[in-house]
Amino acid sequence: MELFLSVLASSLIFVLFRSFPAWKIDTLQAVIANYFVAFACGIFLFHDHIPASAALETGMPYALLCGVLFISLFILMGLSSQKNGVSTTSISVKMSMALSVILVLLINHTPLSWTNVIPLVAAIVGVFLVSFSKQGNNQSKGNLWMLLVLFFGSAGLDLVLYFTNSRWLPNGFHDGVFAALGFLMAGIMGLGYFIIKRIQGKVSFDRRSWIGGIILGIPNYFSIYLLVKSYNTLNLQPHQILSLANVGVVIFAAILGVTLFKEKFTVQKTIGLILCLAALAFSLGFG
Repeated sequence: MELFLSVLASSLIFVLFRSFPAWKIDTLQAVIANYFVAFACGIFLFHDHIPASAALETGMPYALLCGVLFISLFILMGLSSQKNGVSTTSISVKMSMALSVILVLLINHTPLSWTNVIPLVAAIVGVFLVSFSKQGNNQSKGNLWMLLVLFFGSAGLDLVLYFTNSRWLPNGFHDGVFAALGFLMAGIMGLGYFIIKRIQGKVSFDRRSWIGGIILGIPNYFSIYLLVKSYNTLNLQPHQILSLANVGVVIFAAILGVTLFKEKFTVQKTIGLILCLAALAFSLGFG
């Protein structure tokens, strides 16, 4: 149930991001506000589980690492969407699932077999077909580094969330508190970035955008907290959880795109969704 709710929360984030332009919301300011709201959610819900100072000091560097990845990957995604196109950027981020799953398999000394290779290949092809769309050729070789950083950075974030939960955090360090600290670190760095841009005169404060961020922060918090919690509560292998989470978001996002935003349900997307569903079923049945 935790993993399903995490996927549902991530899909709601997709809906909000798609709605921001129509609501005239500045995404950067909304995201910064969302990090502080996500932090507040975690502290409000799990304040009784805040660890002792010694454990808090041990866990803080990992929360800082997550915060750096949260905000830097978001800013880079925005830049890459402008330089390389939304579709190409989306594919680069989603394809990182393959790298993170393979690395988790290797780190845990799980032998590669047809039971984990087949669903992974089906998921990769399915995600690509769902995500890919023709767009103007606004991509230049000078901007390809962004796609590489997003690919490896997104896989790195998946691994950091996995390792902090399974190996790095002290015993008794609550998942909800750790997620909140990660968002706090991202919020502080994002606010610093905004202040610099504001001093340079490149952005102006927009109240509507910060209100949008308040709405965004709640599902964002639970998308991360429930994903981290899934590693402890679900009777599944870590590589299965990573695959199910990423493919599940792609499926939900595609369905929401068709139903809410009237996107075209092409043959390509249909085949992609079928492959994604097959990967989910195969992973659960044989993974």
